[in-house]
Order: sequence, then C-alpha cells, then structure tokens
Amino acid sequence: MTTSMKKFAKQLTALLACLSLLPACNKWLEVEPTGVILSDEALNTPEDMQRLLNSCYDVLGNAFDGRVQNICELLSDNLAEPLNNLEYQAVYDREVTFFNTTTNNVYTDLYRAVYRCNTLLANFDLIEGLSETERSRMEAEARFIRALCHWWVLKTWAQPWGYSANHDHPGIVIRELPVQDPLPRSSVDQCYTFIISDLTFAEENLPASNGVYATSWAAKAMLAFVYFQKQDWNQAYTKSSELINSGVFELQEDNLDQFHAQDSSFQFEPNPETIFGVVSYYNLSEGIVDSRNEGYRDNYWPGTAGAQLSASEEFWNFINLNPTDARIDEWLLSEGGQYQVTRFGSPNNQVFFFPSPLVRLTHMHLIHAESICLLNMTDQLEMAIGDINLIRDRAFGEGINPVPADASVIDIIQYARDEFRKETIGEGLWVDYLRRIGSLGEQEVIIRGAPWNCPGMAIQFPNSEGTGSAFVFNEEGGCN
Repeated sequence: MTTSMKKFAKQLTALLACLSLLPACNKWLEVEPTGVILSDEALNTPEDMQRLLNSCYDVLGNAFDGRVQNICELLSDNLAEPLNNLEYQAVYDREVTFFNTTTNNVYTDLYRAVYRCNTLLANFDLIEGLSETERSRMEAEARFIRALCHWWVLKTWAQPWGYSANHDHPGIVIRELPVQDPLPRSSVDQCYTFIISDLTFAEENLPASNGVYATSWAAKAMLAFVYFQKQDWNQAYTKSSELINSGVFELQEDNLDQFHAQDSSFQFEPNPETIFGVVSYYNLSEGIVDSRNEGYRDNYWPGTAGAQLSASEEFWNFINLNPTDARIDEWLLSEGGQYQVTRFGSPNNQVFFFPSPLVRLTHMHLIHAESICLLNMTDQLEMAIGDINLIRDRAFGEGINPVPADASVIDIIQYARDEFRKETIGEGLWVDYLRRIGSLGEQEVIIRGAPWNCPGMAIQFPNSEGTGSAFVFNEEGGCN
C-alpha cells in the first residue's frame, strides 16, 4: 500500500470505528456495523465501502431534514419573521456573520458528506472482490451526493448565475479530494461545470432502480434543476421531458399530502412522484427509529407561543387570491396571529416519521412548462399549459380553474412561476427562482424591500474558512 493510501485508510479508521459503535437506528446504514475496525487498512471489502457510502447518505439526511431548506426559505418572501430564534432572525434580516452556529453547522454537514464521498472515491484500489458493476454504482452514488451538496452550498452561500456578466464572481470551494486543507473559492462558472460533470456521470452510471438511494432518474432531475438555474433552457427542457415521459413517476392526483406528513397511516408509503429524497423509518421490532425531518417539525409545528417559522402575510394573501385553492386548508392555518404552515404535519396528528422529498415530478412539470416558453416553442404551448393544469387540477379540482387555452407565452410563464411558489412553500426553492428572475433582467426583483442581488442574500461563510489567506468572505449586510 502506498503512503497516500495508508493515510486515507487511517482517516477511515476513526470514521468506521465510530460508525461501528452506533446503535442500529438508521435505515440508510443497511450494512450493519459490527465491531471496531482497528487495522490501518480500514477499507478492505466491498461491505466496508458500502458502509462508508451509507454513512454519506446518513450525513446527507442530517442536512436535508429541513435545516438547509429553512435557511433558504428565510431568504425569500414566503416566511414571516422567526418567532424567537436569533440565528434564524439573522438569516431573515440578511445579516448573517461567520459566527452563526445554525448556518455554520449546515455548511459543515454538507461538506462532511462531501469529504466522506471523496474518501470513498479515493480508495477503490484498496478493495478486493469489488466488481466493476459495484464500483461504478458506488462511484456514481458518491458523485451524486457530492454534486447535490455542492449545489446547495453554491446556491446558498454565493450569488447566483447571472450576477456577473461572465459568471466569474466568487462561488464556493470545490472539494474533490479527501483533504481538509484551506482552499480558495472557485468561480460560479467553474462550480456549475464541476456539479454538472458529477451529475452527468451519475446519470450515466446509476441504476434506474436503487431502493431509497440515488438513481439515474434522481441525477437527471437534479440536472434539470441545475440547468434551469444556469439558464440553459434547452437542457432543462430535455431532462424534465425525459422524466415526465418516462412513466416511472406519477402525480398524486387527489392527494396534496406530498410529504406524507398529515396522515399517520400514509407516512411510510412511497410517494409516487418523489424522484429523490431523505427517508425516515420506524420499526421497533428491528430496533430502528430514524426520523429525518426534525428541521421541519421543530420549526413549523407550533408550541404554546406559536410556530418558530410561519408563512408571511404576503404569501397568505397571494395564495388566497383564489380562496377555492385546496392548498390553503391543507397546508396553511391562520392561528394565533400567525399563518402556520401545516404541510409538514402538526402536533394534532403526530406524524413524526415523514420523508423529505428533494426532487419531485411536480418540480419537473413546472420547469418543463417554463422552459418551453423561455425557448419560445410556440408549437408546444399546449403542452406547457397541460403541465401547469395537472398541478392546478389537483389543487382546485379537474377543469375548475385551468390556464386559459389562449394564454400568451408571458402569461404561461407567470402561471408556472405562481404554481411553483405555492407548491414549494417551505422547501427552500423559491428564493432561487427570485434570484434567477432578477438576473434575467426581465423585471426588477425586490425581496422584502431589498434587491435580489444585495450582499446579504448570500450567506456568510464560517470563520474557519478564513484559515486560508486566499479565501474571500462574502460582503456582509447592505440589504436593509
């Protein structure tokens, strides 16, 4: 074994030893840890690699249990001021400093998952008995997770695509090796290239069916999102079309419980429209109690004083423009001076183990519809209208409030954006739309009194990143 390989193996010893001491509480760790690994050669078998890969999903689930989504949602105009969480208040006020524990912990978790993925990717040569099929699948899963984490860091800690003319403004640190050395930020353009490369590899090498883990469809859906925010409408249209036409996923036509968070008898049933998400699991006979939604539950469920996070009055008025929208009663509640978001459940129905979908067929239909219009594909406007009407039929009842058949391209775009905003309340995605619209220059975009590109719209990095002299922090404040 080379010196570098021994170094990687030693780094894994502590990680795998730690995992081996965990109780069997995580459904994603399906290769049961058994005994502490003491050898310098911590990775020897395909089972060791699978255990490491599952630990990457484990950390991913920690970050995407609602925590990173909450940070992004607080930057949009969907939420009211937080109830009493001062660190969430700083996000809402666009005044995050590098000492904000909440944002720093999410940032660390996302890069922790990246580090584990990189460690796996660097150590395939240590493994005996690993087939090419297994290796290809593991590499594709690791690169999918790595891209997903980089993508959410990029869109949260940096200004978006279109902020500068050549997209050469500072992005984030790209980490593709298992080292923790201080590194400078790459440009946003470089970050997109890296993320798309990882997702393309994942799309080409992941299986179409892979249980609760990443699939080729999941990679394709993430590519649709990334290309859409990159304003590559052709690729966004192509990827979303492939998903819509695949027949693998389907909308819940008569059920708005997309998180399975409102009906305790429904919470462990797979959602037919979820393409990829974080899974919760509960089975006492197996000794597994694994809830991956605390970021939602702990903040949207009301306590005696109310909910920590609630919808803004502006969002309430927006969705109530048509009071026959079933999402009003299903997802919102005007209570105690707040507009509480109930799509993530509530203490009344005690659903603790709902999943957190990250990409759904609903997203794809609305990306598809807007891409058609942005490409000015006038011969496919009927298809774009059909995409939107699938969503509106579910919310209003079939044929009750459809997009007019003679709607203009501009009108269809607005319908798609309006439905996206409603359909993703609490998911941390609407702020990306606002910043993209602002960067297109088609209209002035003001978010709660501040421009879409003001300095505080990019979260400040943790102070630990400043150990490298080449690292440039975000400018703080300047929004209010």
